[in-house]
Amino acid sequence: MDERAARDVVLAHALETTDDEHQLLRAEDRREASLSARNLCGLQGGRDAGRDPAGSFLQTRAALLLDGLERRAPALKAMRHPPRLAALAGWLLPLAAFLAGALTERIANPHRMDLLSPPLLAVLGWNLLMYALLAVSVAVPPLRRRGAALFARPWLPQGWRRRRGSPALAAAGARFALDWQRLAAPLHLARGKRILHLCAALFGAGVALSLYARGLTVEYRVGWESTFLDAGQVHAILGVLFAPATWLFRLPGFTPAEIAALRFDAAGFVPGGARWVHLYAALLAIVVVIPRLALAAAARWKETRLRADFPLDMGQPYYRKLLGSLSPVPLRLRVIPYSFAVDAARDQALQAVARSMLGDTAQATVMPGWDYGADPQDMPTPDAADESATVTAALVNLSATPEAENHGAFLDHLARALPGKIALAVDQSAYAARLDGQAGADRRLEERRRLWQDFGTLHKVPVTFVDLLHPPDA
Repeated sequence: MDERAARDVVLAHALETTDDEHQLLRAEDRREASLSARNLCGLQGGRDAGRDPAGSFLQTRAALLLDGLERRAPALKAMRHPPRLAALAGWLLPLAAFLAGALTERIANPHRMDLLSPPLLAVLGWNLLMYALLAVSVAVPPLRRRGAALFARPWLPQGWRRRRGSPALAAAGARFALDWQRLAAPLHLARGKRILHLCAALFGAGVALSLYARGLTVEYRVGWESTFLDAGQVHAILGVLFAPATWLFRLPGFTPAEIAALRFDAAGFVPGGARWVHLYAALLAIVVVIPRLALAAAARWKETRLRADFPLDMGQPYYRKLLGSLSPVPLRLRVIPYSFAVDAARDQALQAVARSMLGDTAQATVMPGWDYGADPQDMPTPDAADESATVTAALVNLSATPEAENHGAFLDHLARALPGKIALAVDQSAYAARLDGQAGADRRLEERRRLWQDFGTLHKVPVTFVDLLHPPDA
């Protein structure tokens, strides 16, 4: 699934999950989109082995939903398609950097070329510092992950909601903006690196070309001046500075006597500015242009790969439910209660929960539960090789207070046995019935939900809240 298709899928996800009252997308619209997508993709008959049936279904369904909604709500178009300025920035910024380098006056003033030019030394030093930071980030992965996390931190501009049409569309747009920023962070990071490296390379190329361009109409007077450095020290500095250029490009070197004669307060004029222009240009090519172009090419390769194969987590409940209807056999939700008695009514409600999580044909199977405080070593371990269960739900009661030594040990035991296939289902029916009619019931219910949500996040398990006395519609 490419970037454009993924953008449609994530936007459809945001619309469907925030539009609880079906103000934007009716239930009939959603069912018809799913049926049409299955037919268009040929998922009911023979499948093309060269295509990803799940990705093709999701992007076709999202396009059908969004095309219909866009005709009724034109404001959706601005969310669906990124601003053109964002794409143009990838070319305008490097062009501006090239012009900035070409128009730099401080490095190549008319009739004079300073061998100890501070701007030139600053350009070289800045690039060397960037290479050092990149090397450290590669050698220390936690620093690289921390930088990527800062880049992906979600934010939403003030007033964004007010500029997006109806309240329902504004809420969906806000959810989409945050979800897309988080999901597309690796792609945006690669794109940003490509643009910045290309800007740096073209800035250096602009500086080098400006030296040659001025040299066509101006004869440079090359030299240096310093209050504290003598000719020997300047020769040593320039020898180190230009060593890569003289070695790689086989350019002629210079002697201490030649450097002493180039002092600006020395008598006479020493010709030969072309020699130093070649040294400057070679140094900029070695330190700035070539490495930055290589880094830009690497970032471009990663950007192209992410654009062509955008990573979406198909294990999320929303995608599991949509894709469940494509399975030739019913998907199964395995439920393992913890200190929870599942009566007949709740057992039947779990079937509706399974359908809401995994599609209309899904079924729930309730396994023997764990007693409170049970030792994980004494309890049976689910078999990860058992493919009959698509997802295993650890069922707990919202009335209970999460405890690391009990509920946490239960979750960790299941997560180790079934990595990536665990969800925490929290039933709020008993707690809601107990609070019914009390002052502040909604606040207390929300506080307890937040407590369990944080607990699930701590143990890296997705949390789903259910009401088994009022199950979702089948």
